[in-house]
Amino acid sequence: MARGIETKCLHLEEEEGCSNNYGAVSYPVYQTSTYAHLGVGKSTGYDYSRLQNPTREHLEKVVAVLENGSDALAFSTGMAAITLMMELFSPGDHLIVDADLYGGVIRLFNNVSKKKRNYILKY
Repeated sequence: MARGIETKCLHLEEEEGCSNNYGAVSYPVYQTSTYAHLGVGKSTGYDYSRLQNPTREHLEKVVAVLENGSDALAFSTGMAAITLMMELFSPGDHLIVDADLYGGVIRLFNNVSKKKRNYILKY
């Protein structure tokens, strides 16, 4: 039987019967900032929580499943997401944006990104 959206929000099928989370029924929230490693050059995949952590990685997997996508990215702020998205554009690209934007986004477009790119904003 296919899982409903409510179940998908809480449980990934790939983790069915998995006991990696110390027996927790739902995925735990990891509230650590740094991670120990087995030795020099032997990373666990997590170094510093702002770069990546198990909780955010799990959220990204759940969002990808819910959206029928292959992957997803989660950010701590909208400005972080917008800043990353601006890196996808090249000089000469045209962006169509709404005039009713958060002031920080307008400043990013008009002051910071404009110095690096020759794009045209259409409001």
